[in-house]
Amino acid sequence: MSESSRAELTRGVEQRLEATLHAFPGLRLDPIPAALLKSPPPATRILRGGRLPGLGEHTPEVYESTRDLWQQSGCRVDESGPADGRVLIVHDPAGYVLTLTQHPGDDPVLTVASPPQQARLIDPPLLAGLLSGLALGCAGPCAAVGSMTMFPAMAGLAAPFWAWVPLYLLIGVGSVWRPETRRFGAGLLVSGGLVGVVVAWIFS
Repeated sequence: MSESSRAELTRGVEQRLEATLHAFPGLRLDPIPAALLKSPPPATRILRGGRLPGLGEHTPEVYESTRDLWQQSGCRVDESGPADGRVLIVHDPAGYVLTLTQHPGDDPVLTVASPPQQARLIDPPLLAGLLSGLALGCAGPCAAVGSMTMFPAMAGLAAPFWAWVPLYLLIGVGSVWRPETRRFGAGLLVSGGLVGVVVAWIFS
């Protein structure tokens, strides 16, 4: 998917989120990272959302306002509950899915998901991560060889060949945690781990 298409879907998600928040006076969104939001299947969607704190006795009115807003906009609305929590699902004709979910004792959570993104044969972020992992996996252990040449006292030690691992984990895990760099981080962890461990094991 092109960057322009992704930007358009992101705008669509944000517009529907804002419209829902204006459906009832005083609604405030406490954002939740996209990685922690539950996506309707398939999972290849852009997500935005968060908790709606402090509603108290106004919660039923928020559900009614949300349902009325999107029904009047021509969307199909499904609702269930309250046995295991109240769930309202809005199916936008354009493919967007809005959910308003409240489990007993919790604040309602509002989530807007874009239409599914088209799968790509080559995923640029994933490819970049794989190539970066290969480079780091090779360069990390090899750098120890140069260090041993400069500092003969290190000769025979195995630890220098594994000194790259903390940096590798810091970059990889940090990238995976952020939704926008998750595919890059996954590629880095996979290729860097495989290549780096093999090279370091051979040298040590």
